[in-house]
Amino acid sequence: MTLGQLREEVWNFLARHDLALHPTPPHGHHPNFLGARRAAERLMATPEFQGARLILAGMDAVLKPLREEALKRGKALLLPHPDRPGEFLLLKDVDPRRLKRVREAYRYGARAELKDQPIDLVLIGAVAVDEEGGWVGKGYGFPQAWLEVAAPFATLAHPVMVYPRLPVPPERRVDLIATPQRLIRP
Repeated sequence: MTLGQLREEVWNFLARHDLALHPTPPHGHHPNFLGARRAAERLMATPEFQGARLILAGMDAVLKPLREEALKRGKALLLPHPDRPGEFLLLKDVDPRRLKRVREAYRYGARAELKDQPIDLVLIGAVAVDEEGGWVGKGYGFPQAWLEVAAPFATLAHPVMVYPRLPVPPERRVDLIATPQRLIRP
């Protein structure tokens, strides 16, 4: 199996069984899925999320509840610039109700250098993960392959996205995987 075949397997399953939420179809995305909000709540209850002051978060729809809750709790968010790979926007003291769409981060965020930020937690979407912390993404965009941050990486996954062991080499490792039913700490 190739990375592309694994992605297609997951995307097709989510679509075929009506498990994907907006944006649909899930193909080409880190999928938003049925139960994602419960998975996000499970992740929000962790010491890593609760203690984080600055969170680097992807722009995927599945991560929206986490971004909103972080802002509600007074945490700062560092977001990848939607149009400029390698550039980031820092949001502090922003009312999450003002961010109806992710692209509005342009208005409220200030340019920031990744290397200058004391990041406490990294939130990324996923296409597939495994019980050992292996992670496969959508194949482009954030998080870039070069992204190295000395903070825990966390993701959300539907149970069908979680493999005992990925059938391909993982693209990176994650430290926390929240599903609607459980929290996995590889």
